[in-house]
Amino acid sequence: MDKPPTAFERRATASQIPSTVSRVVLIGFMGAGKSTVGRRLASAMGWECVDLDDEIADREGMEVPEIIRRRGIAVFRAVESRMGREVLRRRRAVIAVGGGWPSEPGNMDLLGKGTLSVWLQVSPETALRRLARSRAPRPLLGSPDPLAQAESLLAARSAHYRRAALAVDTEGHSPHDVAARILELLRSGGARAQAAQAGEGMLAARGRAGEL
Repeated sequence: MDKPPTAFERRATASQIPSTVSRVVLIGFMGAGKSTVGRRLASAMGWECVDLDDEIADREGMEVPEIIRRRGIAVFRAVESRMGREVLRRRRAVIAVGGGWPSEPGNMDLLGKGTLSVWLQVSPETALRRLARSRAPRPLLGSPDPLAQAESLLAARSAHYRRAALAVDTEGHSPHDVAARILELLRSGGARAQAAQAGEGMLAARGRAGEL
């Protein structure tokens, strides 16, 4: 198990974060590791970690799969978009959003000045393997062919994910390594322009698997 960063390490990391970055938003397909990476990244930065699904569950009094089952996907997406607007006002926060949040109209437009968005890339096959280790139900993959469903969903969402400022491939890398790569990009100053104007292009090449 990785040791949590010391207070000194957190202060050192915080001093290297560009002043233009007020929050980091992690997007990507289910199984990409957004929640786990988010916790590690926030701990290293000394920032708050916000999981949008957890925020919704706390507000609605039930977990996301239950909301979808009882109220339907359209109602859930409306709640998700509303809660997303609320959490995106927070500063010094690493925010993990659900896999479908970026594809809802207008949501990615909320990632304005001061927000650094990072797409955590994962293949459908790897996503399903990771999800199989979790007991959490995934209503959107409840079909006779989960892989085909995952491939279809990812294909439909990829255009929205590509609007992120940065892309980091998670294939074959631990959450610790992925968080470390994001920190490296922050410290290098390579994300400054993207943080100032989120969504204006993407530094995908810098986050490829071989460089993690």
